[in-house]
Amino acid sequence: MKKVITVILSLLLSLSIILEIGYVSLSNAITENEVKESIKKTLLTGFIYDKNGNKTEIFNTILRLTTLDEDTVVKIMNNETANNILTDIVNSIYDYNLTGEEKYKYTSKQIIDIVENNIDKVLSEINYNISEEDRQSVINYTKNHTDYIIDTIYKTDIGDYQK
Repeated sequence: MKKVITVILSLLLSLSIILEIGYVSLSNAITENEVKESIKKTLLTGFIYDKNGNKTEIFNTILRLTTLDEDTVVKIMNNETANNILTDIVNSIYDYNLTGEEKYKYTSKQIIDIVENNIDKVLSEINYNISEEDRQSVINYTKNHTDYIIDTIYKTDIGDYQK
């Protein structure tokens, strides 16, 4: 009887040690930062590249609306501030395409406010310097071409994007 109890306790102890080692390994391997990075990469992959590795229409639209090179656009899209704005805009396109309701479209004022309120922060965060004259030129272009910008945004094929 003692031998049976000893074997059962030994098996339980061995099993608990194995489970403890597995738990510690997983808890150390999966950190909050790694989860956030994974989510960010997955989301950005959908914004920058499609399933086949080609540039998405979202990415190409940003290139069309700006005079920036591809590397700078990738930096901007990897920026958290810009990514949050882009996610909101793509959600707006999604909702508009789904319902056809104008209430989901950004207004001219909203587009201008987004540019004015975020240009310095995003450019600073990606370490991209522009002159005050270029900054004002971007803002003036946005103000003078808002209808074209909005029209281009809402004609963008967002493909397989889902909220």
